Formats: sequence, C-alpha cells, structure tokens
Amino acid sequence: MNQVSTVARPRRREYSVEFKASVLEQCRQPGASLAGIALGHGINPNMVHRWMREERQRQMLIDLQQTASAFVPLQLQASAATGSSSVPNLQRPVEPDTTAQTIHIEIQRGGATVSVHWPLSGAAQCAQVLRELLR
Repeated sequence: MNQVSTVARPRRREYSVEFKASVLEQCRQPGASLAGIALGHGINPNMVHRWMREERQRQMLIDLQQTASAFVPLQLQASAATGSSSVPNLQRPVEPDTTAQTIHIEIQRGGATVSVHWPLSGAAQCAQVLRELLR
C-alpha cells in the first residue's frame, strides 16, 4: 500500500503596519527592553530589530530625498582683481552647470578603492546602494 502524506508548513506570520508601528513605539520609550517587548508579543527580538532597521532606512531615504530636492548648486566665480573665488557675484543669477549633474564618490576601504558615478537625479538610490555597500 502506497500512501503519500504531506505536511503543511506553517505560514509566515504577517503583521499589520499598525501592529509594527505600535511595537516600535513601545521600543522607543525610555528604559524599554526591545527583547522584553518582542517576547511579550510572542515575536522573536530579531524580527523587531529588522523592523527598526527597515524603518530607519525608510526614514533616511525620505530625509535624503527632501534634502536633495532642496539642494541648489552654487557656483563661485573668480574675482578679476584678486583672482580668488571666495565671494560670488550676486548681481546676476548663476546658471547651474549642466555638465556636473552627477554624484562622484570615491571610497577607500582596506586595500580596495571603489569609485561611484551616479546621476544627481538618483541621489536617494545612490545613498541606498552606498549604505548597503558600507555595511
């Protein structure tokens, strides 16, 4: 007699956004124990740590997008008399340099050098890639 039986794996629990926000808010209280709060809700503390990390990354992206959209490039022009570029000419507006619309970052870590060229319009994605790269 051939008999086939299957064992259903338990499904992953899915937590609502409201529940996650509630747990994270409890963890932010002074003197709160993240592990104690997580275990009190029947959750592995590592899960709550992951939620906190994801929330921090989301907030950093939002902050970066707001900061990047508020950034206005300023070009300094050399003074004919002194040859210095310490004081911009405020009599007329300076047009932004369209050739410098890229982000260039060079990172030396250990014995390796990583050079990143990224379009300025993708500053948020650049920050996310760098955050993952530097972990």
